[in-house]
Amino acid sequence: MTEADPLTVEPVATPPLLPEPLQPARLLRVSRGFACLFWSLPLLAFSYAYVLISPLPMRWMFGLLLVSFMPMICGLWTLRACGLLTSRWGTRLGRLTMLILVSIYLCPFWVWWKLSPMHLYFAANVAVHSLVMLLLLVELNRLAGECARWMGDKALRRESQAGWMMVVWLSLCTVMALVWLFYRAGLLEAGLLTVLAQLSELPREARYLFLLPYAMTAYVMWRAKTTSFRRAVESVL
Repeated sequence: MTEADPLTVEPVATPPLLPEPLQPARLLRVSRGFACLFWSLPLLAFSYAYVLISPLPMRWMFGLLLVSFMPMICGLWTLRACGLLTSRWGTRLGRLTMLILVSIYLCPFWVWWKLSPMHLYFAANVAVHSLVMLLLLVELNRLAGECARWMGDKALRRESQAGWMMVVWLSLCTVMALVWLFYRAGLLEAGLLTVLAQLSELPREARYLFLLPYAMTAYVMWRAKTTSFRRAVESVL
């Protein structure tokens, strides 16, 4: 047998490097982005609900609505800085950016409609804004689905699909419930102006129904945030 050369240095085994898309720094940045999106949703829900009952001056209500979009804008900026996680990642972010800009443009009509609920132009813009916010919540859930596709997390992907479906279903159920109540009360026959006046005076319990899609989307954002953070921790252990 030949003795080993004392000058020979055996190579030290090193852990394999993760693929570039799943580096811990990138996962942590994704987690921070979804954390911003998560915190923006209760702030948005509170702002829109408070505007309808707020005694604040008009300029303060405008400021409250605009400030409520800042965490969401910060979250999208952070996620855009992560690069293209999937082939459709840039498309999702682009749609969300467009929907946020349209929402910011239309949000003052909530204040104006509150002050003049019988004004048809204000009411029409509020209806368009509500539809834009619905699409915004749907796209947020689908963005979480793209993140799940990137990480290979089937559970999060299923939850994101269920999330946007529940957002649409809850919104439709709320609208149908209001139409049914107005029909039973005979308000539909009274005309559009009467319906608008009643909508501006909805009881607090009825307004809570509009918060359910925000709560569902916030849950999916939290799941995306915690999943990416857990993957980042596991990759360095």
